[in-house]
Amino acid sequence: MDDASPSVSGDDHRDHEARELGGPGGNTAMENPVDDNSIVDAESDLPASHDAEAVEQPTTPLYDVASERVFDDQSGAADVYSSRVRKVVKGMGMLLALVVAGGIAVGAFVDVAYIGLMPGSARDTEPLLAVEGIDEFPSDGTFLFTTVQMRQRPNVWEYLWLRADRDVEVVPEELILNGRTPEENRSQNLEFMDQSKEIAVAVALERLGYDAVQSDSVIVVNTTEGDPADGLLMPQDLIVAIDGVSIPSTNMLREVLAGYEPGDEIKMEVRRAAEDQAEVVPLVLGEHPEIPGGSFIGITPVDNLMFNETFDFDVEIDSGSVGGPSAGLAFTLAVLDQLTEGELTGGADVAVTGTIDVIGNVGSVGGVVQKTAAVRDMGADVFLVPADLGGVSLEDLEDRAGDDLRIMPVATIEEALAALEEIGGNVGAVDEFAASLQGDGETGQ
Repeated sequence: MDDASPSVSGDDHRDHEARELGGPGGNTAMENPVDDNSIVDAESDLPASHDAEAVEQPTTPLYDVASERVFDDQSGAADVYSSRVRKVVKGMGMLLALVVAGGIAVGAFVDVAYIGLMPGSARDTEPLLAVEGIDEFPSDGTFLFTTVQMRQRPNVWEYLWLRADRDVEVVPEELILNGRTPEENRSQNLEFMDQSKEIAVAVALERLGYDAVQSDSVIVVNTTEGDPADGLLMPQDLIVAIDGVSIPSTNMLREVLAGYEPGDEIKMEVRRAAEDQAEVVPLVLGEHPEIPGGSFIGITPVDNLMFNETFDFDVEIDSGSVGGPSAGLAFTLAVLDQLTEGELTGGADVAVTGTIDVIGNVGSVGGVVQKTAAVRDMGADVFLVPADLGGVSLEDLEDRAGDDLRIMPVATIEEALAALEEIGGNVGAVDEFAASLQGDGETGQ
């Protein structure tokens, strides 16, 4: 060795190598000196003479402030970080779940002022009839009277569910109650049912040749505050005529009013409850709340019926807790079928809806869409409905009915009998009964 050559001590030699590899003052990622005899691979920062998996590099311990933990490597810190993230996500998820649960709970207890009209039932009328003192003839076919189920004041979630159902109609509560309480509305509907049963039996007996009933006017059951009749008509007033046209029934009242427009003035002949003399009461018609462009006077009307109760037999109908007048036509046909031989239905299952008045007119009803759905679901063959569908199209009903249910609109009891004859019903038995009664001179007088 040349003495003039600069000598390099062991420590100086190591410092020189470190600087070449990016040691102190360089850019190496290694923070700790290697062993004296190791040769460092600058590409991998691992001793070249050792397998990468077999070499452990000493590192500076890591300290996590949040958990006050010391980790020997990066993986431990990453685990804590991941754990903290999971906790945050879990907390947010729980918070979101609480918010959703709270919203559901609140919605379940908040009612809305609407009524859901839902498909009800289609019930056989024959078990409801009780006949005494006259022959009766049970049938193989059935006449079914139809109902609508009402869901009053649904909660928020029920409301949304009802809205999503194609067969359900959701309407403002006031449209149904019309100023009445639910209890008052229920009571009124039960009264309507009682009257419809009386009329049904009377019309059936009239069709069979008996002198059973007559009506000469319409009774005002009540008026609604703010409607045209408010302050002009009183409960129990009798409407005898409008502009000189006789009003013997509620159906005739509707028919006459259909010829006027909102804002027209009419002159009603009214007989007050406590007076014998009639007086003329002028009234300006309002717009019907359910029929756009239709006129109305704002009363609840019923027929002023006078029944002949001198028959030596009795026919009763048990409608249970069902209210409303819409089963009138169904009960009329059921009585005719029960008192005559043969099958008035032709052996089919015939559902029926529609009011009936004392002269045999079939009136419109509410919930005809929902009733169609109920009849379809129970598998009836035919559905007799009023010709006046109250704003619902026949095409809509037929679409809802599907291929297996036949919709047949009728406007009178005679049209209903003609429809039954078309499907094979023994309508001739009704005519034969009436003819035989007339021949015997038994009209109930």
